[in-house]
Amino acid sequence: MDQLEFSPANDEGDLVLWLEQQAALLRARQFDHLDIGNIVDELKGAAHAGRRELAGYLKHIVSCLLSLQSRPRHKPRHWRAKLAEARFGMELLIDDSPSLAADIAGMASRYYDASRRRAARENCSMTSSIRRAQPMSAAELTAIKEVGRGPTRGVTG
Repeated sequence: MDQLEFSPANDEGDLVLWLEQQAALLRARQFDHLDIGNIVDELKGAAHAGRRELAGYLKHIVSCLLSLQSRPRHKPRHWRAKLAEARFGMELLIDDSPSLAADIAGMASRYYDASRRRAARENCSMTSSIRRAQPMSAAELTAIKEVGRGPTRGVTG
Protein backbone atom coordinates (compact mmCIF):
# COMPACT_ATOMS: atom_id res chain seq x y z
CA MET A 1 0.00 0.00 0.00
CA ASP A 2 1.36 3.45 -0.87
CA GLN A 3 2.26 5.77 1.97
CA LEU A 4 0.14 8.89 2.24
CA GLU A 5 2.01 12.14 2.36
CA PHE A 6 1.49 13.48 5.86
CA SER A 7 1.71 17.13 6.82
CA PRO A 8 0.74 18.23 10.32
CA ALA A 9 -2.13 20.53 9.36
CA ASN A 10 -3.21 20.83 12.99
CA ASP A 11 -0.10 22.90 13.75
CA GLU A 12 -1.42 25.53 11.35
CA GLY A 13 -4.84 25.58 12.98
CA ASP A 14 -6.81 24.09 10.08
CA LEU A 15 -9.03 21.63 11.93
CA VAL A 16 -10.98 20.49 8.86
CA LEU A 17 -7.81 19.72 6.92
CA TRP A 18 -6.36 17.89 9.94
CA LEU A 19 -9.55 15.82 10.35
CA GLU A 20 -9.53 14.90 6.66
CA GLN A 21 -5.88 13.86 6.93
CA GLN A 22 -6.56 11.72 9.99
CA ALA A 23 -9.51 10.05 8.22
CA ALA A 24 -7.34 9.35 5.16
CA LEU A 25 -4.62 7.85 7.37
CA LEU A 26 -7.20 5.62 9.08
CA ARG A 27 -8.62 4.47 5.74
CA ALA A 28 -5.11 3.69 4.52
CA ARG A 29 -4.40 1.85 7.80
CA GLN A 30 -1.35 4.03 8.45
CA PHE A 31 -1.82 3.94 12.19
CA ASP A 32 1.75 4.97 13.01
CA HIS A 33 1.12 8.39 11.48
CA LEU A 34 -2.11 9.09 13.36
CA ASP A 35 -2.16 11.95 15.85
CA ILE A 36 -3.70 9.74 18.57
CA GLY A 37 -3.53 12.24 21.43
CA ASN A 38 -5.32 14.95 19.50
CA ILE A 39 -7.81 12.48 18.01
CA VAL A 40 -8.78 11.41 21.54
CA ASP A 41 -9.11 15.06 22.59
CA GLU A 42 -11.30 15.85 19.58
CA LEU A 43 -13.55 12.84 20.22
CA LYS A 44 -13.98 13.78 23.89
CA GLY A 45 -14.65 17.36 22.84
CA ALA A 46 -17.33 16.26 20.38
CA ALA A 47 -19.10 14.22 23.08
CA HIS A 48 -18.89 17.14 25.50
CA ALA A 49 -20.26 19.54 22.87
CA GLY A 50 -23.31 17.32 22.37
CA ARG A 51 -24.05 17.30 26.09
CA ARG A 52 -23.49 21.05 26.32
CA GLU A 53 -25.94 21.57 23.43
CA LEU A 54 -28.51 19.34 25.14
CA ALA A 55 -28.08 21.30 28.39
CA GLY A 56 -28.72 24.54 26.51
CA TYR A 57 -31.93 23.21 25.00
CA LEU A 58 -33.10 21.86 28.36
CA LYS A 59 -32.44 25.13 30.19
CA HIS A 60 -34.45 26.93 27.54
CA ILE A 61 -37.30 24.39 27.57
CA VAL A 62 -37.60 24.42 31.37
CA SER A 63 -37.48 28.21 31.40
CA CYS A 64 -40.29 28.41 28.82
CA LEU A 65 -42.42 25.87 30.69
CA LEU A 66 -41.92 27.78 33.95
CA SER A 67 -42.82 31.04 32.24
CA LEU A 68 -46.02 29.50 30.92
CA GLN A 69 -46.87 28.04 34.33
CA SER A 70 -46.11 31.14 36.36
CA ARG A 71 -47.75 33.67 34.01
CA PRO A 72 -50.06 31.76 31.66
CA ARG A 73 -51.71 34.92 30.29
CA HIS A 74 -48.48 36.81 29.67
CA LYS A 75 -47.25 36.27 26.08
CA PRO A 76 -48.36 32.61 25.82
CA ARG A 77 -47.83 32.48 22.04
CA HIS A 78 -44.30 33.79 22.47
CA TRP A 79 -43.40 31.14 25.06
CA ARG A 80 -45.07 28.35 23.10
CA ALA A 81 -43.18 29.33 19.95
CA LYS A 82 -39.87 29.42 21.83
CA LEU A 83 -40.72 26.11 23.49
CA ALA A 84 -41.51 24.44 20.15
CA GLU A 85 -38.29 25.78 18.64
CA ALA A 86 -36.15 24.49 21.53
CA ARG A 87 -37.86 21.11 21.52
CA PHE A 88 -37.38 20.78 17.78
CA GLY A 89 -33.66 21.52 18.17
CA MET A 90 -33.39 19.01 21.00
CA GLU A 91 -35.26 16.43 18.91
CA LEU A 92 -32.79 16.86 16.04
CA LEU A 93 -29.88 16.49 18.45
CA ILE A 94 -31.38 13.31 19.97
CA ASP A 95 -32.04 11.93 16.47
CA ASP A 96 -28.32 12.36 15.71
CA SER A 97 -27.18 11.09 19.13
CA PRO A 98 -29.88 8.88 20.71
CA SER A 99 -27.70 8.09 23.74
CA LEU A 100 -28.20 11.69 24.91
CA ALA A 101 -31.88 10.93 25.64
CA ALA A 102 -30.78 9.12 28.80
CA ASP A 103 -29.31 12.41 30.10
CA ILE A 104 -32.51 14.49 29.80
CA ALA A 105 -34.01 14.04 33.28
CA GLY A 106 -30.70 14.36 35.11
CA MET A 107 -29.65 17.45 33.20
CA ALA A 108 -33.04 19.10 33.59
CA SER A 109 -32.80 18.56 37.33
CA ARG A 110 -29.21 19.82 37.46
CA TYR A 111 -30.00 23.04 35.60
CA TYR A 112 -33.44 23.67 37.08
CA ASP A 113 -32.35 26.53 39.35
CA ALA A 114 -30.60 28.30 36.47
CA SER A 115 -33.78 27.90 34.42
CA ARG A 116 -35.88 29.34 37.27
CA ARG A 117 -33.63 32.40 37.44
CA ARG A 118 -33.83 32.80 33.67
CA ALA A 119 -37.63 32.53 33.68
CA ALA A 120 -37.84 35.10 36.48
CA ARG A 121 -35.50 37.46 34.62
CA GLU A 122 -37.39 37.10 31.33
CA ASN A 123 -40.73 37.67 33.06
CA CYS A 124 -39.52 40.50 35.28
CA SER A 125 -40.65 38.58 38.34
CA MET A 126 -39.10 37.29 41.52
CA THR A 127 -37.44 33.87 41.37
CA SER A 128 -39.41 32.99 44.51
CA SER A 129 -42.66 33.31 42.53
CA ILE A 130 -41.63 30.34 40.38
CA ARG A 131 -41.87 26.76 41.64
CA ARG A 132 -38.85 25.54 43.56
CA ALA A 133 -39.25 21.79 43.10
CA GLN A 134 -38.24 20.29 39.77
CA PRO A 135 -41.71 19.34 38.47
CA MET A 136 -40.82 18.06 35.02
CA SER A 137 -40.07 14.55 33.92
CA ALA A 138 -38.24 13.71 30.70
CA ALA A 139 -41.64 12.86 29.18
CA GLU A 140 -43.01 16.30 30.06
CA LEU A 141 -39.94 18.00 28.63
CA THR A 142 -40.28 16.20 25.31
CA ALA A 143 -44.09 15.80 25.06
CA ILE A 144 -46.02 16.75 21.96
CA LYS A 145 -49.48 18.20 22.49
CA GLU A 146 -51.89 20.12 20.34
CA VAL A 147 -51.95 23.79 21.29
CA GLY A 148 -53.74 26.52 19.44
CA ARG A 149 -53.68 26.15 15.66
CA GLY A 150 -51.03 23.52 15.13
CA PRO A 151 -48.91 20.88 16.77
CA THR A 152 -46.76 22.34 19.49
CA ARG A 153 -44.61 20.67 22.02
CA GLY A 154 -45.27 21.31 25.65
CA VAL A 155 -47.84 23.02 27.71
CA THR A 156 -51.52 22.90 26.84
CA GLY A 157 -53.96 25.70 27.30
